[in-house]
Amino acid sequence: MSNFLVDYTTYMRSLAEKHSSIRHTSEEKHFFRGELEEFWEQFRSMVNFPCLITERSELDYSGQVGQMIKKRTTSFLVVDRYDQHDDYDEILLKMSNCENIAEEVIGRMMTDEDSPVFDVEPDSLHGEYIQNEQERYVGYLMAFISVEPVCLINNNVWIE
Repeated sequence: MSNFLVDYTTYMRSLAEKHSSIRHTSEEKHFFRGELEEFWEQFRSMVNFPCLITERSELDYSGQVGQMIKKRTTSFLVVDRYDQHDDYDEILLKMSNCENIAEEVIGRMMTDEDSPVFDVEPDSLHGEYIQNEQERYVGYLMAFISVEPVCLINNNVWIE
């Protein structure tokens, strides 16, 4: 039995470790699990930039009994920090870099045999620039939908 949340978090952490622009390590953290709301507030002080942040998933089920599918909508963020509030060249450069990294991550996720993410629907990809001016963060949010088969009937778990 797979555990998507654990597998997905472990996989995304490994991508953060392997990506040459992120380089997450246990000593220098560039990866964590969070939500977009945290972006608007304040990141944990232990996070280094740029960083990769995974978000929660929402699920929709459809189909007939015995032939059901699960559509998982999830997202991740690539975030960086800038120095000056009015240095628009730096802000735009950091936003572009976050977009590039996010596209590299989703591309790897869609082609990597070790990816725990099932069939990503290419038409579902949605990217969005984000900025927290007060805290001087910029980022790129990448959302996507993956489709996987699901079996809701398992008679082996019931004690009769």
